[in-house]
Amino acid sequence: MTMTFMNWLRFGRNAGIKLLATGLITGMVMVLAHAAEQQGNIALRKDSPQSYTVKEGDTLWEIAARFLEKPWLWPQVWQINPQIQNPDLIYPGDLISLSYQDGKPVLSLNRDTGKAQSSQSTTSSKIIAASAPPEAPEIAGIRTEHRSPEARRQSISSPIPAIPLNKVFAFLSKNNIVDAESFEKAPYLLAEQQGRGLFSAGNDVFARGKWSSNVTTYDIVREGRKFKDPDTKKLLGVESVMIGIATITNFNGDRAVMKIDSVLQEARPGDRLIPRQKLAIDDSYMPSPPAFEVDAAIASIADGRNLGGLYDSMVLNQGSANGLQAGHVLTIKEPTMIVTDDIGKTGFLQGVRQFLGLKGGRKVEYPGENIATVLIYRVYDHASLVLVLSSKHEISLTDRAVTP
Repeated sequence: MTMTFMNWLRFGRNAGIKLLATGLITGMVMVLAHAAEQQGNIALRKDSPQSYTVKEGDTLWEIAARFLEKPWLWPQVWQINPQIQNPDLIYPGDLISLSYQDGKPVLSLNRDTGKAQSSQSTTSSKIIAASAPPEAPEIAGIRTEHRSPEARRQSISSPIPAIPLNKVFAFLSKNNIVDAESFEKAPYLLAEQQGRGLFSAGNDVFARGKWSSNVTTYDIVREGRKFKDPDTKKLLGVESVMIGIATITNFNGDRAVMKIDSVLQEARPGDRLIPRQKLAIDDSYMPSPPAFEVDAAIASIADGRNLGGLYDSMVLNQGSANGLQAGHVLTIKEPTMIVTDDIGKTGFLQGVRQFLGLKGGRKVEYPGENIATVLIYRVYDHASLVLVLSSKHEISLTDRAVTP
């Protein structure tokens, strides 16, 4: 039977609709499967408590780690309590309880009503009444002033921080990574007013270079290691070793007079000056994984060691150009292991190789283990500085930083 031109059109339209419907259904299934996978990632620790009372010095990250294998998933299991003002603020004395809803773990906040009123008050303070002074007798010719009891306010409670920044701040690297060309073009120290060869805090020094607009405070830095990308072998940048801090007191064109505010070690002619940089995260930030796949190499560990561990700083070969931001959390994963199986059942070709005295076992692949969690705390165009927040065992330069 011959199909007319109109029948071909109808057939093509119907086929297109079916194809589109199939594509939409497939897409929905993939989305649902991904959502299910994300939910499945919420795993409780085997030793997770049923409840925990918040104490002074706790952090949200540490509390989450008591319940969850992956602390950054805290927002997915946190149950908002509408009866508590600012339920995202957690105070010492609060009780965190674990329960289940529809088979899923839920963490909820329980707070004493009386405590809630004082902790959630806008002043977050307690009022201490001072005792009233005794009545002074009226004396002729002398002014007598009557005063009522006064009250002073004293803070009683503050919400706990999200991350233990105060505990780990000392471990954060004071050094930066600077593009090699930018480092070479940075302003530099030239001499000290009194002719000293080494410069200390309080010294007035001469400097020269191209100054950044509206910037008066600079880090005094010295060139350190050169970081190469382990994957591409290209130069990521040079390490700017922190020497001290200096402030411009007077300048004219490319010449400036600076006061050295503080030093970690004595400065000297030739040390470079880069604008003072602040930490991009604070202790109220709850770390979260990036919403995309990351596979970064470790370019350096701490001060150049081959192995690293808890609270070590490391350099990764990816940065803002790859979408990474300060506050992102990543997992350190060991490389895939390839093992030769000479014991199990072999095929014909493997048997021939074994008969000839050659290694004929099959190659078996074992995925690497997740061994650590790191927090990105400083980001550059093509590199990042991370801090190891937790570690099962030593980290190697051959390990990778990936999306959790």
